[in-house]
Amino acid sequence: MKKYLNIIIGCLLIGIVFNLFIIPYDLVPNGIYGLGALTYYYFDYSAPIFLLIINLALVGISCLAMGVENSRKYMIPSLLIPIIIYFTKDITNYLNIYNIDKTIITITAGVLTGLGHSLIFKEGYSTGGLFLLQDIFNSAKIYRRKTFTYIFEAIIIILTTYVINFETALYSAVLIVIINYMATMSRVGASTSKTFFIITTEEEAVKDYIINELHHDLTEINVKGGFTSKKNKIIMTSVDTKDYFGLKEGIKLIDKKAFISIVDSYEVINKNITISQKYSEF
Repeated sequence: MKKYLNIIIGCLLIGIVFNLFIIPYDLVPNGIYGLGALTYYYFDYSAPIFLLIINLALVGISCLAMGVENSRKYMIPSLLIPIIIYFTKDITNYLNIYNIDKTIITITAGVLTGLGHSLIFKEGYSTGGLFLLQDIFNSAKIYRRKTFTYIFEAIIIILTTYVINFETALYSAVLIVIINYMATMSRVGASTSKTFFIITTEEEAVKDYIINELHHDLTEINVKGGFTSKKNKIIMTSVDTKDYFGLKEGIKLIDKKAFISIVDSYEVINKNITISQKYSEF
């Protein structure tokens, strides 16, 4: 019960802030919701209807590509947020916020929207949009990294400059950074690096993915099971927080039964220099 309450509160925060702070000040948030705002500004087309159509399409594609079970975490937020946006579109008739400084509005909107994302993410669900699109790409083994997300956000900012003006694009950039920062903090913590400990039956494929696709070094540790006394290997690697999702989801695609332990690393020295490389310098 608590899980669904947090999801509903998170959706309410995102939906209400969209109509109360973002739209009245012509701001543009992150992801698909930013595209919905731009559609409203430029074409005067209903943002919630646009978002509902896009999210329904993405959920449908997700069900076909990943299966219904793997798509469940997207269904409730993807449908509920546009519905909340639709039914709260006249909220400014009851709450007048037009005399507040735009900087304060931007920070407040970013914090509250980021909090909404964090409540949803902490319960194992997702707000859909780019997160859903990335998982669809992952399932089809098209593209496992998150670079396209940053490209999409950059395109949103450029479009904001064209549709509205450069000043609003700068405010929107700050808004997106705050939202993404809070959402990331809630999912992966504040550390700059993560250390992965991996046990898998697909060792070569996982090693190839870490070295050749993510371009990180790794270490193999010989271990023995405490209960079974079975000998095994642990693959250990430290990656930047920005590669956290790429590595985790990539391993899960290669081996769904892989054991993965992830810990925060607040400082990693000589991350991609092996011991042999280190001593060859002397």
